[in-house]
Amino acid sequence: MQKKILIIDDDHSLKLLMVKALSTSKINIKTASTISEGWFLLEKEHFDLVICDVMLPDGDGLELVKKLKIKFNNLEFIIISAQNNILTAIKADQLDVFEYMPKPLDLNDLIISVDRSLKKRSETNQQFQIEENLPMIGTSAAMQTVYRNVAKITKTNFSVLINGESGTGKELVAKTIHNFSDRKKQPFVVINMASLPETLIESELFGYEKGAFTGAQKQTVGFFEKASGGTLFMDEIGDMPYEIQSRLLRVLQFGEFTRVGGRESIKTDVRVISATNKNLLTAVEMGKFRDDLYYRLNVVPIELLKLNDRTEDIPYFIDCFIKECSEKLGVPYRNMTKDSYNLLQSTKWNGNIRQLKNTIEQLIILAPKEQDKPLTAEVLSNTAHNKSDDLTELMQKSMLSLSLKEARELFEREYIKLQMIRFNNNVSKTALFIGMERSALHRKLKSLNLKEFF
Repeated sequence: MQKKILIIDDDHSLKLLMVKALSTSKINIKTASTISEGWFLLEKEHFDLVICDVMLPDGDGLELVKKLKIKFNNLEFIIISAQNNILTAIKADQLDVFEYMPKPLDLNDLIISVDRSLKKRSETNQQFQIEENLPMIGTSAAMQTVYRNVAKITKTNFSVLINGESGTGKELVAKTIHNFSDRKKQPFVVINMASLPETLIESELFGYEKGAFTGAQKQTVGFFEKASGGTLFMDEIGDMPYEIQSRLLRVLQFGEFTRVGGRESIKTDVRVISATNKNLLTAVEMGKFRDDLYYRLNVVPIELLKLNDRTEDIPYFIDCFIKECSEKLGVPYRNMTKDSYNLLQSTKWNGNIRQLKNTIEQLIILAPKEQDKPLTAEVLSNTAHNKSDDLTELMQKSMLSLSLKEARELFEREYIKLQMIRFNNNVSKTALFIGMERSALHRKLKSLNLKEFF
């Protein structure tokens, strides 16, 4: 029996390519350029599959799909879009469409998806509400893969392992997974394994009973209890001591644990998302990380590339950070010239997204205050040059209106941020260099509200 496909897209050239690629003796294809044209054809004829663009002249393709799934419960859908961001990918996936495919299309992938979709029966329609405010941005091929994976993961409770260098946005990915899961109304708890003294890790994770050790004056719940029903994000999991790993494995296997010094077994319902900047397989081979724990954590892997390997995303981050910083400081938004974008795209960002964000923040604070003029490459270069000038001269530009206490706090905040970036977010190395105890630095990070580092 001949299958019928409807393509709704206002790009005439792309429609011709899709028709040519998909047309066979077993497939009949019709096309439309608008929502109204597509709706008219669907009212008149039976179709097995709809391939629909998101941005259409007379409306939102996703809204059309939502309505069509209610009216025609036997239809399959493939969403295509040049609006390549995490929100589009998640909206498409949460509408329970068969496939989301970013533009420019890979026609071979399209042929495979169409073939698979025509063999699959439609599933029960699902309705979802989505928050518009998302931290994940970028249109690179690498980010498109991340968006697709995240969109699929949100419907499961599988453990996720996020791999990437410091500053690539691992916590943002974890938070996005949580916010679009069934656990979104429950706690999202973060623990950085590298920031905890080894002697405290067990009690921090599982809590402790009164009198369990010296100083344990009352019963205290750990991170697993705090995250009950929600998500526990374990950053820098590769720094977890080997002897503690077996306890974590047991929790993942059996969903229960005991507090330090306790005997009662406590049930837990927590989704674990972990992250690392290390090669855990190498650590397994060296006997520093349990192989059984690794495979428990790595049910769904997500790889985040360095910012230097996806420079096409940099302009999107720049715009986002300028807007964010301008709102925080209460100053008008300033555009950037093309040469400014080119300069920042050609810069090496060894500290990844975090370094770029800090640079934009410093630029907004230190750049000349001609707020009606865009930020040029010359302004950027001059500001960058000033960073290497005498510290007193530099700080004068932003501190003249501050009290001594406020200026001291601003200096501490910027100094510690720069040092943490320098040492790739390693608390121990940073503390050693600046002459602080590790625990004291951890407290300082919290007091200065430097959340990106703990």
